[in-house]
Amino acid sequence: MAKKGFMALVMAVLVAGGAFAQSDFESMAKNSVTVDVGPTIVGLAFGKAADLIKEEGIGSSGFGIAGQYERQLSRPLSVAARFSYLTAGMGIAISKTVDDGSGELTADLSLVSFSAEGHVRLYPFGKTFFLDGMVGYANLKTDFSGKIKTQETGHPPTTEEFKPFSASRNYVKLGAKLGWRISYGKNGGFTFEPAIGYSYGIGLDASIGKKLAGYVTDELLGDGDASSINHMFPILENFVFIGGPRVTLAFGYRF
Repeated sequence: MAKKGFMALVMAVLVAGGAFAQSDFESMAKNSVTVDVGPTIVGLAFGKAADLIKEEGIGSSGFGIAGQYERQLSRPLSVAARFSYLTAGMGIAISKTVDDGSGELTADLSLVSFSAEGHVRLYPFGKTFFLDGMVGYANLKTDFSGKIKTQETGHPPTTEEFKPFSASRNYVKLGAKLGWRISYGKNGGFTFEPAIGYSYGIGLDASIGKKLAGYVTDELLGDGDASSINHMFPILENFVFIGGPRVTLAFGYRF
């Protein structure tokens, strides 16, 4: 009799606990919309690159932003869609005077990336801490243009424009991160989401760095060596624009 009473008590606790969990999920805020300023910080940092180079006539700028919508499927599981955008540019304006005249070089290099991502999130404790897995599509586009203006003494100035260069590359984007979704209301409300993670891009077509290095060699240097550009671009792809360590500082609303 005691055994049957104990089993009845256990079943009552399990049923009550399940009913409470279901009721708790039914009443919780299931939607979140956030804006991530992590890419903004990266863009601003790129904008300060010219200060590090410390070369007169070189300037840089950058901007980024990301937005995300998350839907709670159950208390420990959610899915999210995210879009991010990052752009950076560098301008060069160098003038030089020699005995028989003067020359002026102006050039602009721009890089623009965007990604569309699908996320699956696991909240192991059903509350704040989460683990996030991601797969998505990303694109990086590069444009380069410029001109050289020269003037020999006693002759009118001449201007030669470079043949414009444009190239893009597509990627499959993979990533993971861990973070905290902190809401400041009883059930949703203002939300702050810090997270850290890592992204990796798998290129689907030819390297932009290789194309740009060939362009610089053919159009600007002739017989010069521009292979350093081909070595530089993987760093920009893997650690700045497509992949690399990622810090999320997102603000938004849960409802």
